[in-house]
Amino acid sequence: MLGARVVYGAAANGSASASFFGLGMLATAVAAAFGAAAHGIDPRTDREQRDRCWRASLYTLGFAGAATIASVAFFTARGSVRTAILAAAAVKLLAYLIGVTRRPEFRVAAADYGGALAVLLAAALYAMARWHAAGMQWLVAGVGVSLVAALVQARRIAFHRHFNHNDLFHVIDMVALYLFFRGAALLVDR
Repeated sequence: MLGARVVYGAAANGSASASFFGLGMLATAVAAAFGAAAHGIDPRTDREQRDRCWRASLYTLGFAGAATIASVAFFTARGSVRTAILAAAAVKLLAYLIGVTRRPEFRVAAADYGGALAVLLAAALYAMARWHAAGMQWLVAGVGVSLVAALVQARRIAFHRHFNHNDLFHVIDMVALYLFFRGAALLVDR
């Protein structure tokens, strides 16, 4: 798993930014597993189990977004600014968990994670311009590919009825995860 490799490397290098990014990637993997289970359970046979897996997937995605913003705090800031970014990540996570409990829909998770990616994009562009920080081009590319995946999902673009927009979204997003892995492996704290 790419997230585990990032976390392992971050532990060796003492990089909190890479650790949080790797944890976000691990949370994404857990969310994907719960989401796959939810999609694979026939709602006619076990609706309650399907709903539990779906909610677990949505909740876990909130942790992925919060971890991404926490990573930003460490690779772009120090002191009180870092503390403020971390506090914002915690508040965002709490608001998301409340929101997704009330409305357990993918669009809530997509909006939350889209916000986290917007923060990541702004931070990566800033770090690239300010310090020529390593790995930022990979993170920017990952956000770009994630945007393409989101557009495919939203526009319901499909190649075939057995390879629908949701399938294509996940395939494209795998490319984004690889790009994020490449960038996260190079993160250093400020």
